[in-house]
Amino acid sequence: MQHNSMKNIWFVLVLIILIPATSFAQKDKGTLQKKYNNILKDIESIEDLIEETEDKKTKSLNQLQSLSAKIDSRETLIVNISEQILDLGETIEENKAVCKSMNKDIDALKEDYAKMVYHSYKNLNTTSTITFLLSSESFNQALRRLNYLKSYARNRQNSALQIKETIQSIESKVVKLEFKKAKKEELLLEEEHQKTILITEKIQKNNLITKLKVNSSSLQKQVSKKNNSALALNNQIQKIIQEEILLAEAKAKKRAETNSVAAEEFVKKETKLSKDFVNNKGKLPWPVNIGHIVEHFGKHPHPTLPKVTVSNNGINIRTETGESAKTIFSGVVVNSFYLPTTQNSLIIKHGEFFTVYSNLKTISVNLGDQLKTGDKIGAAYTDEYNVTKMHLEVWKSITKLNPEEWIKKTL
Repeated sequence: MQHNSMKNIWFVLVLIILIPATSFAQKDKGTLQKKYNNILKDIESIEDLIEETEDKKTKSLNQLQSLSAKIDSRETLIVNISEQILDLGETIEENKAVCKSMNKDIDALKEDYAKMVYHSYKNLNTTSTITFLLSSESFNQALRRLNYLKSYARNRQNSALQIKETIQSIESKVVKLEFKKAKKEELLLEEEHQKTILITEKIQKNNLITKLKVNSSSLQKQVSKKNNSALALNNQIQKIIQEEILLAEAKAKKRAETNSVAAEEFVKKETKLSKDFVNNKGKLPWPVNIGHIVEHFGKHPHPTLPKVTVSNNGINIRTETGESAKTIFSGVVVNSFYLPTTQNSLIIKHGEFFTVYSNLKTISVNLGDQLKTGDKIGAAYTDEYNVTKMHLEVWKSITKLNPEEWIKKTL
């Protein structure tokens, strides 16, 4: 009987130990909440930047791009809320099942404990205990019997304590369960609220597209000009990177001829820098402190003009007026140049990788400077419509890569 009681107690204790790591653990809740806060921050930032141009009372493509970015962020936010609701729902159901199981086990423990107390009272009262000790055949046997009685008393005391602790644990879990239920209800209301806002924003977007289509001829000229600018920028970057690769190969060859040890160290350093860059894929910081992507990498349809394609070798980030641009990884400045349509551009080398920062009003670093991640390199350019943007590209040798795959998802 005592054996069965202790077995049940240990079973409940194992449940208590495992529960924090399974059912009562908030599955990725911290991560989901952090993403939720970051997305909200992004939406607020986009709204602030939209207000900068709305003061002009002009409906422009810049506003459409920012509104589209806000809608994308809003949709991501709703997905995040849905994930949190699903996560809480699963946790609540699991917790209910565990609480039910623990309550059932605690009832069994109480019953076993009551039997143990009754057995102790009936068979191990003061008289029978003394008789039990005095009937020992030797002093050693009496000592063993005394230790047995002490051990039995301790087990009974521990059993009572364990039952009490288990009950307190269940009560604590129930309180947390009620909190989770309240949180789930709160999230359901928030989800509906965000969906309502999303509908309004999509209506605003459609209205803006309709107004912009009136000036389709002007927009087509803008697209043509932008594509030509992108081509000019691409040709200049590709030329500089090819020259830099040839120069680096020549330097490596010369080092190898004069000092093989120095050449080997240089190769190791470059290889490590390249590996570090790769290892930080998806974790690199943004080149600005505040902003959102208004044009993505690659070829994609124009938002208002049918059968018109826009090409982008990097990403365009809208930011605040006067915002500083920063390097996204440690490296060396290898070149800078100016084009009327893309303003100042800066190229930084990271082993076999290159990052390009364009549409800069000013550049604050010099050729050959060794930079660390996050170092300021200049200021983003603000156009005549009070719109501030910068352009970011990532290259591996002469191959263009999607910067969105390399930087963090959110600021």
